[in-house]
Amino acid sequence: MPRITVFVAFAIFLLSQVLAARTGVSGDAVVRDDFLALCADCHGADAKGNGPLAKNLTKVPPDLTHIQERANGEFNEKAVFDWILGLNTPNFHGNREMPIWGDWLMDETLEDSTSLDAAPKAEKEVERRVMALVKYLEGLQISR
Repeated sequence: MPRITVFVAFAIFLLSQVLAARTGVSGDAVVRDDFLALCADCHGADAKGNGPLAKNLTKVPPDLTHIQERANGEFNEKAVFDWILGLNTPNFHGNREMPIWGDWLMDETLEDSTSLDAAPKAEKEVERRVMALVKYLEGLQISR
């Protein structure tokens, strides 16, 4: 009997590890997909500011791999979060050619719902997705 208990416990442990690994990979893929869908047209798939639409913009999109370097070695999560949401427009975006992704993501998350109950849940989902993008960008930082 104890042998079966140990085997079952081990099988459950292995299954949980496989599921955790799949969730992590899938989460990484989702945030990468968000980056490609929301940012890459202007900033490029490599985040260096060389996306296919960059040549059509008044200002060259910044290289997102050097946010930390431009901020004297500090990656300010709150500032990046606010920029993406549209709460703080940095000077390098001038006349706000960068879309206000907070509004766009909220519309996408709510879909056709006009329920007041849906808004707080949608807000949390938007915050989660934007923070995932912030973490993704933080992982792209390189020094010259």
